[in-house]
This record gives sequence, structure tokens and C-alpha cells, in this order.
Amino acid sequence: MTDTEYQTELDSIWRKLRPHLEWARGFTLAVLFSRHPAPVQALKQRLQDLLSINTLPLRHFVLQQPEQLEATLAAILAARPLGDKRPPLWLELRMDGDTQRRAVWQLLARLNERRFLLERDVACPLIVMLPAEFRIDVPSMLPDLWSIRSFTADLPTPEPNPAANYSENVPALASLAASRELSAAELEWRRLWENTTDKQRLSADAAFAALDAAMERMDYVAAGHVVEQMSPVLRQLANKADAPDAVRNLSIILNYAGDIDQTLGRLEEARAAYAENLGLRRQLREALGDSPQALRDLSVSLVKVGDVDQALGRLEEARAAYVESLGLFRQLREVLGDSPQALRDLSVSLNNIGDVDNALGRLEEARAVYAESLGLRRQLREALGDSPQALRDLSISLNKVGAVDEVLGRLEQARAVYAESLGLRRQLRETLGDSPQALRDLSISLNKIGDVDNALGRLEEARAAYVESLGLFRQLREVLGDSPQALRDLSVSLNMIGDVDNALGRLEEARAAYVESLGLFRQLREVLGDSPQALRDLFVSLNNTGAVDQILGRLEEARAAYAESLGLCRQLRETLGDSPQALRDLSISLNKIGAVDETLGRLEEARAVYAESLGLRRQLREALGDSPQALRDLSISLEKIGNVDNALGRLEEARAAYVESLGLFRQLREVLGDSPQALRDLSMSLDNIGNVDNALGRLEEARAAYAESLGLSRQLRGALGDSPQALRDLSISLNNVGMVEQAVGRLPQARGCFKESMELAAKLAAAYPNIPQYANDLAWVSARLRALDSGDQLD
Repeated sequence: MTDTEYQTELDSIWRKLRPHLEWARGFTLAVLFSRHPAPVQALKQRLQDLLSINTLPLRHFVLQQPEQLEATLAAILAARPLGDKRPPLWLELRMDGDTQRRAVWQLLARLNERRFLLERDVACPLIVMLPAEFRIDVPSMLPDLWSIRSFTADLPTPEPNPAANYSENVPALASLAASRELSAAELEWRRLWENTTDKQRLSADAAFAALDAAMERMDYVAAGHVVEQMSPVLRQLANKADAPDAVRNLSIILNYAGDIDQTLGRLEEARAAYAENLGLRRQLREALGDSPQALRDLSVSLVKVGDVDQALGRLEEARAAYVESLGLFRQLREVLGDSPQALRDLSVSLNNIGDVDNALGRLEEARAVYAESLGLRRQLREALGDSPQALRDLSISLNKVGAVDEVLGRLEQARAVYAESLGLRRQLRETLGDSPQALRDLSISLNKIGDVDNALGRLEEARAAYVESLGLFRQLREVLGDSPQALRDLSVSLNMIGDVDNALGRLEEARAAYVESLGLFRQLREVLGDSPQALRDLFVSLNNTGAVDQILGRLEEARAAYAESLGLCRQLRETLGDSPQALRDLSISLNKIGAVDETLGRLEEARAVYAESLGLRRQLREALGDSPQALRDLSISLEKIGNVDNALGRLEEARAAYVESLGLFRQLREVLGDSPQALRDLSMSLDNIGNVDNALGRLEEARAAYAESLGLSRQLRGALGDSPQALRDLSISLNNVGMVEQAVGRLPQARGCFKESMELAAKLAAAYPNIPQYANDLAWVSARLRALDSGDQLD
């Protein structure tokens, strides 16, 4: 093979491998076979360069000797995603004789047995480098791992170079890099440690250099060993009087310890190290005063504590750390002025607080800090110009503001900031070309615009945005091939098209999009196996298909889709245990089955599955506390039980379920404020109370519930404008009040309600002639008015 052919083939393999690593959302396996170390080293260097751009590490594992088998396996299984990033793991294996060969097979077999742990916990791409001679045996020896691989390649062999003077004794390796020796810094540290009797005379800088080198190689065992050696020495030195340098050195090594533990997923241990480090940084600030270095060190330490608390779900503690850090970054800005670093540090710190406030449901507070961060990023753009980083940072900040506005029901404001972000991403595409990142960012922005237009009732505009996004995802698939990320993005985009077609009454078109998406998710399952993500994606897609079949009256087909989905959810629960997501998915699937049984008149069967779902949601509330999601899910399950009891004539039982649900919705409103979702949930719950009171002949109680619901519907229209949902909800509320007014003989009030309702229904029917429901609503209220005017009675 000529050098040109070798380079061309290596480039082709890299282009195909790269998307499997960049777009991975979970565990992904790539297996490469090689007869020569050169292509392996070249690919690893390319990957290191790619990761360094994003300040991410390449986690490198080597089985150099048989006795390292257990440690290597443990290190791989201890690896975790780094925040929301999933940098890959790189495993190279040395083949020095039969003993080492047996150790390699044992390691691979142990990994094969732990496929579930790799998928559930490691959840990052794994690249395994093997000698070419393993090619024949791997599929049969490692069936579980082989079945879920996403990429396989035979690396090219370069033309021999006589000048290289290779020895015939060099073993056949997957990569000679697998035998990479300790760095010079690590060797020097080993020499110093072994030859220095008085350990307190050792240089802390030498230990830190060895740590940096070990962590650069992603050898966390070696890094942890240095920490274990030097920590007691530095602790002794720091305990001496007036030793600020020793205190700072101890804080630095504690920081290393925390980083190692966090990277390996040992969050409690990481927090303990970071907390001790934070205490030392406070001590240093008291000793040295508010120098910029002391302030920034303390700020960074607080952020590390906050990050771990947030990962552990301790949101209030995380927020407290972030708030204190923010105060220090503000102080630094006063000292250093508006330097780019000072502005960006402050912007990131504000976003940290916003993310926690958002998670806690404090939406106005979240928006305020996101808005301040956005202002800083606009200032950075003015200072730095339209660099790709400045533009992308600004677009991300705009999306954060838009997301909160969207939840708060400020849809026009949300659309405005999303539109600005979309403009920046179009500009980035022009600058960077059709790179995968540029295309994907643009697609996501288009989807955000589509979501808001959808909520505003601008369904055709929403569809146009979704269609453009879908085109970009199809383009990405052509570029990247059938990588898991490309297939998943395309599937999700098709679901969005299906949702808007569904809302437009184009049910067959919606079903076609859902079915294509379902096919892609089935393809993903074949590629990835029964990974939790693959199963859950398939569950969602089956529910979409079932939902449109349900609307089309194909109830048995809908139930079949829901039943398959339910089976997947039970399988996920067996795999993941009683995790909140597994329990919630199962409860949703049960509710879907119950809804079809309810429509088919199988009320007792419907109630049985609703009751199982309700039990799961009570279990979730006990596990999660009174989180907004837990409260809302429980309320909805109670409503479903109430609906079936109502249909079965068990009116008092129905009312008891509705009353409990109403109390939860009132509690949610206190937590979330007058968000559109909170208001609509409360309004519908009040309607259910009114319906059952009406059936029980308690007309004044029914009227009170309907009237409160009507007030909420008017408030929603004021907040959302004339969206289809807001108009229809108001029309229904007016009908409810009108019917009770008519029943108690207040005919002018009833006529006023029906007349206003008819105007709303006519507006909807004219705007959306393809949606039968709107025409049916208009026909109903028109008949009600005619009967009222003629003195007839209608049921």
C-alpha cells in the first residue's frame, strides 16, 4: 500500500468513526483491528486533538501486564460522563505471549458480561483496539458486545520503511502506544519519592507535574497513587504555623483528588475533597486578603462544590455555593474591569444559578439571571467580534432566556429570542460551512421556533420550521451515515412533524411520519441492542403511533401499539429497577392502555390499569417529594380514576378522587405561580368537580366550580392570546356555566354564555376547517342556543 493510499484509507476510517463518538448519547462500542502501531497512534492523536478543542480528556486504559486485569476492568467500569459531555474511552491491549493473551481474553469476556453496566453507568463511547488476528474469534467469543457495536474497521498497514530498523522481536500489538511508559515527570516523581528519606523536603511542584502527566494519560490509578503519597506530607506541612504556601499546596492536591473522584463517579468522595479544599481557600483569603488570585481560587472552589451538589440533587446547597461564587466574580470584575475572562466567568456563574432556579421551579428568578448573563454575552460579542465562540455562546444564552419565557407563557417574547438565536446559527453555518455541529445547532434552533409557533396556534409556520429542520437532519444522515445519533435526531424530527400534522387534522400524514420514525427507532434497537435509551425511544414512538390510531378510531391497532410499549416499559423497570424514570414511563404506558379500554367500554379493565398507574405515582411522590412533576403526575392519575368511577356511576368515589386531585393542583399553583400549565390544570380539575356535582344535583356547588374555572380560562386567554387551545378552553368553560345557569332558570345568563361560546367556536371552525372537533363544537353550541330561544330542552 502506497503512502497516499494508506493516508486516504485512514482518513476515510476517521471520518466514519468520528460521528459515532461526537454524537453518542450513551454507551457506543467501536472495535478496530490493526497489524501495525502507526495507524492506531495516528487515530488516537486525531481524537486527542479533537477533544482538546473542547477541553475534554481522552481517557486511556492499557492492559500492560496480566496482573493489571482487575484494576483495568475496575477503572473502565468506574468511568462516567463528565457533566453533559461523554468523552470516549480508549482501550489498547498488549500481546506479549500466552499469559498476556489469556489476560486480554479474560478482560474482554468480563466486559462482555458487564454490557448492562457499560450501558447504564459508563454511558460513554468505548474504542477497543485489537490485533488483526482477533478478527475471526471476537464475534463468537464476545456475542453481547459484538451485537451492539456501532462501528468496526480494519486499519490499513503503512508501507514498510527500511530506515525504521524495526526489530523482528517486536511483538504483534494492537498498538505499541499501549505500552507507553510513564512520562518523564512521573518517572522523576518516582525517583524522588523512592530516594528522599525526609518526605517533607519533596517538591510539591514535582508531585503536581506527575499528577498532570498521569491525568493527561487518563491513568487515574497512577494519579490517585500520587495523591495518596503526597497528601499526608502536605497536610503535615500545612499544620505548621504561618505556612500559606503549604496550605495552598494542600488545597491544590485536594482539588486533584476531587477531580479524580468526580471523573470516576464517586460524587460523595469528590464533594468531601472539594469541601476541604474550599475550607483551605477561605483560610488563604483571610491570610492573604482579596487578591485576584485568592478571589478566583475561592470562586472556582465554590463552583466545584456546587457542581457536585447539583449532580447529587442537592439543589439548594448547590445554589448557595453558586451565589457565593457569583459574589466573588462580581468583586473580581470590579478589580479587573471588563476583561473577556472576567465577563465570561461572570456570565457562566449567572447561568449556573439560573439552571438551579429553573430546576427548582423559580422561573422568574431564573429568567432574571439568564437575562443578565445574556447582557454580558452581548458585551463580549462587541469586544471580541463575531468569532464562532462568541456567536455560539450568545445563541445558547438566548435559548436559555427563551426556554423560561416559553414555560411562563410569554410565547411572543420566547419566539423573539429564539428567532435571534436562529439568526446567529444561520450566520455560524455561513462561517463554518455544513459541519455536523453547525447543521445540528441550526436544526435545534428551528425546532425551538417550531415549538413556539405550535403553542401559538401558528401550525403552518410551525410545520415549515420543522420541515426545514427535518431536511437538515436528513442531510446529516447522508454525511454521517446511519450513526445512532443521526438516526435518533431524524426520528425525533419526524415525530415533531407528526405532532403538528396531528394538530392540523392531517391524521394520515401524521401517521406516516410516526411510522417512519418508528422504523428508525426499531433500526436503532437492532444496532444498539436493548439499551435503556433504545427501549425508551421505541416506547415513545409506539405511543405516538398508537395515539393517532386511537384518534382515527383504529382502537385495536392503538391498543396493540400501547401493549408493545407497555412491555418495553416493564422490561426497562426490570433492567433499571424502580428508578423515577422507569416508574413514570410505566405509569404513562398503563394510562395509555387504560384510555383505549375506557373508549372501548371496558371500564373495569381501564380502572384496574389506572389504579396500577396511580400506585406507581404515589410511590414516585414518596421517592421524590412534592416536586412539581410528581404532584402533577399524581393529580392526573387521580383524575383518570375519577373519570372511570364517574362513568361507572360511582359518583361519590369519583368526587373524592377529583377533590384530592384539585388540592394537588392548587398546591402546584402556589409553587409555580400563574404559569399557563398551572392555570389550565386547575381549570380542568375544577370542571371535573363541577361535572360530578352537576350529576349529583348539587347545582350551586357545580356553578361555583365552573365559575372559578371560567375565570382561569379568561386569565389564560389574556396570557396566551387567541391560541386555539385558549379559545377552545374558554368556549367549553362558558358552555359549562351556561348549562348550570339554564338548569337553575337563569336564562339570560345562560344565553350570554352560549352566545360568547358560539363566537369563539365559529372563529376556530373558520380558521381550522380541517379539524372536525371545531366544527362539532360550533354545531353543539348553536343547537344549544336555538333550543334555549325556542324553549326546548336538550340533553
